[in-house]
Amino acid sequence: MPIIPITILTHKIWALVDSGATFTVLGVDEAHRLGIDWQRGRRRMVVVGDGSFISVYMHTLVIHINAWELTAPVGFSERLGVSFNLLGRTGVFNQLQVCFNDRTHCVTFQKL
Repeated sequence: MPIIPITILTHKIWALVDSGATFTVLGVDEAHRLGIDWQRGRRRMVVVGDGSFISVYMHTLVIHINAWELTAPVGFSERLGVSFNLLGRTGVFNQLQVCFNDRTHCVTFQKL
């Protein structure tokens, strides 16, 4: 699985690179660790993999991926439904080329 370290507010967070996810969504435990009042974000209803909707509270944050610094929307939800964080497309895939290589089990990023 393409799980990578990203850095937000000097904290390393592991996230699944998910080309099927529109937004980056982290669990509320990460918000607590980052010192973010997650419910003060802009509330959105987001469709998840099974077609249901969950409440996600969106914040604009700086994300570091390797040597790159990106400003992107990051959502927090107590109903994420999976045991890992998701690194989604918005704010990431429009700034970095993302390449999944199944043969080498590697995901690479390159600045656009």
